[in-house]
Amino acid sequence: MTTISNVKPQTKVATPATALRFALGITLSALSGVMLLLAFPPYGFWYLAWFALVPALLAQYRLLPAKWTSLAASIYAAIWLGPFLARLFGPEFGPFFQYLGFWIAILEFFIAKDRKFHELTKYRWFILQGILAWVGFEMIRASFIPLIATSAFIGYTQATQPWLIQPVSVFSVYGLNLVIILCNYALAQGAMAWLDHKWTAADVVAVDQHSTRRWLVGMGIVLVAWIGLSVVILSSMASMPTVRVASVRPNFPLPAFQDTVNTSQVRFDTFAEQAREAAAQGAQIIYTPEMMFNFDPQVEYTEEFRALAKETDAYIFITYVVAIEGQPWRNESVMLSPEGEFSQVYGKNHTWAIGEPPTPSAGVFPVYETPLGRLAGLICHDANYTDTTRKLTASGAQLVAAPYREFGGFGEQAWTNALFRAVENRTAVVISGVATVSGIINPDGSLVALDTNINGSRVILVGDVTLGSGPTPYTSLGDLLGWASLAGYIFFMVFQSVVEKRAKKAAKAIA
Repeated sequence: MTTISNVKPQTKVATPATALRFALGITLSALSGVMLLLAFPPYGFWYLAWFALVPALLAQYRLLPAKWTSLAASIYAAIWLGPFLARLFGPEFGPFFQYLGFWIAILEFFIAKDRKFHELTKYRWFILQGILAWVGFEMIRASFIPLIATSAFIGYTQATQPWLIQPVSVFSVYGLNLVIILCNYALAQGAMAWLDHKWTAADVVAVDQHSTRRWLVGMGIVLVAWIGLSVVILSSMASMPTVRVASVRPNFPLPAFQDTVNTSQVRFDTFAEQAREAAAQGAQIIYTPEMMFNFDPQVEYTEEFRALAKETDAYIFITYVVAIEGQPWRNESVMLSPEGEFSQVYGKNHTWAIGEPPTPSAGVFPVYETPLGRLAGLICHDANYTDTTRKLTASGAQLVAAPYREFGGFGEQAWTNALFRAVENRTAVVISGVATVSGIINPDGSLVALDTNINGSRVILVGDVTLGSGPTPYTSLGDLLGWASLAGYIFFMVFQSVVEKRAKKAAKAIA
C-alpha cells in the first residue's frame, strides 16, 4: 500500500537563495529543450537524447518553487517543439505548428502537476510513472494526431546507429523509446539523490537513496541487455541478395495536379531522362516520388511508359494522382515490369485528416513477385505509421517503396520514420521525395545512400540494397508495448487523482 507523507523534510544546510534557484531552474529547463532539439536531424547529436531531460527534471523537482514546478516542462517543450515543428512543416504550415508548439508548452504548464503526487508517495513511482507518461503520450499522438503521427519520436534520434536499434524488430520503436526515457528518469533520480545528499531544501521531499541505486543498477542492466541483443541480432542476420535501385528526385515540389508550370509532358520527359541515367548506372528498379504524374499511366502515356521500361530493362514504380472533378480522388502507385505489364494498384491508406480524400483502392496491400525479389510500395504518410509496412512485410515484401511529397523540412525527418519501418520488419526501404529527400535503406537500418536538401534539388540516387529477410517478431506482435504504455499512463492519471484526494482528506482530518 502506498504511504502518504504529510511530513515536511528537514533542511540539512542552508539552501540557495530563492531567486538563484529559480533562475537556475529556468536555465536547466531551457538546456533540456536545446538538447532535445539538437538530438534530432538535421543536427544529429543522437547521444543527447539519453540524458536530455535530466536538467529539466532536476529543475522541476528540486529547484523551482512548488507552484512553478510545471514551468520546467513548458520551457523545454517550447524550445524543442516550437522550432522543431516550424522547421518540419516549413513556410507552408510551419508558422501554425510553431504556435502549436507554444500552445503545447502552455498546456504542459497546466497539466504537469506530478511533483505533488511524487512527494506524497515519496518518489516511489517517479521513474515508472515518468516513462509510461512519455511513451503513453507518444502512443496517443501516433494514433490520434494524424498529421504528426510518429514524427519526433524520441527513438528516431538513434536512426544513424544500426548497432543500437536492432531490438525494435522485437520490441518496436516504443521499446526503444521506453529504454531512452528510463535512462533519462533514472539519471535524473540519481542527480536528485546526489543533490539531496548535499542539501535538502525545505520545500522538497528527498528521494530514497537505496531505491535510487536499485533503479540505476536496473537501468544499467536494461541498457547492457538492449545493446547486447542489438549486437547479436546484427551479427546473426541472414545473408540476403542485393538489388540495384534508383530513387529519382525531379525537384518538382508541387503535386502534379497543382503544378501549372511542369506539365504532364515535362514531367514525363524529366522522368524519362532520369530513368535512362539511372539505368546507365545499372539500376534494376526505379522509384518516383508521390504524385509525380497527374494521370493514370494505364490510361495515358501508357505506351511511352512501356517503351521506357523496355529500354531501361527496369521495373518502374509509378506514382500518380487523379484529381478530376466528379471522379473519385486517387493517390496511387503501380509497378511496371520491363515486359510492359502493370501490377495491381496500391492506394494510399493514411489520408484522413491530412487534407486528402480517401482513395478507393486503399485497404489492399499487394506484394509483387519478381525475379529480383518480392516488391511492394506504400505512399508518403503511410511510412509515418507503423501498420502499413507491417502488413506488407507480413505478406512477404522484401523491398518497400516509400515515395513522399514532402514539404518544408519534413524530408530531413521523414527518412528516420521510414528507416525504423525497415528495422522493425527487416525489410529494405527506398525513399523517393519530390525535392528534398532521397534514401536507400538496408533491412538493418544502415544507410546505403541518403541525400537531403531543405532547399530542394534534382537527384538520382543509385545503390545496391539488401533484400529483407522478414517477417520479424514485431511484424506479428505489433505495437503492444505502445498500447501497454498508454494503459499505464491512464492508470497513473487515475492513481494520481486518488492519492491527492486521500491526502486532502487526511489533511482535513488532522485540521
